[in-house]
Amino acid sequence: MLELLTAHPWLALCGMITLGVVACVAIVFITDYLRKGHQAEIDAALKQDMLARGMSAADIKTVLEASSNGEAARLAMAANSGAVRVGLGKFQVEVGGTNPASNGT
Repeated sequence: MLELLTAHPWLALCGMITLGVVACVAIVFITDYLRKGHQAEIDAALKQDMLARGMSAADIKTVLEASSNGEAARLAMAANSGAVRVGLGKFQVEVGGTNPASNGT
């Protein structure tokens, strides 16, 4: 093995690069798995708390839909109208709306 690395030193570099890439990919998959597991625990605790407070199934569904993937909702709204309304409560701002083009006449 040592003779092979002595004859071809670039193999050591290729091996180190390969191990680095494999380690990075493993870290990405492991952290994503752990994040999803933690998010599932948080969702379950939230549902248990809402049930303990006596909320109805419709109320729980409304809360969970409102707190679900905001990016997906934004993209769906943008696809329909070209404009997105963002904000909290009564304070809403329209982002990405297009103004009618004026042709200077």
